[in-house]
Amino acid sequence: MPHTVTITPYSVKNNYGEDTFGTARTASAYVEPNTALEAGMQVNEEHRPTSAYIADTSITVRDKITLPDGSTPEVAAIETHNVVAGLEHTVVRFR
Repeated sequence: MPHTVTITPYSVKNNYGEDTFGTARTASAYVEPNTALEAGMQVNEEHRPTSAYIADTSITVRDKITLPDGSTPEVAAIETHNVVAGLEHTVVRFR
């Protein structure tokens, strides 16, 4: 996979109700920017949700994932694929 992402795992909420995170780790990934265009008589919008295919199967929706461009978008959904040995990965969809 041509990219590297940094995964910072969610730990717990502190005494102030703030999220805390564990030690960051890196994983190889393929980050795919998506473009969805909507055009009509009254609508002309462009949405750019991003997906990442990450060679790590221990990611949760509460983890922080830093993409190669330095951004840390909010995780919308994850799909873990671990059926085929050697091809284990997680698909992460961002908001």
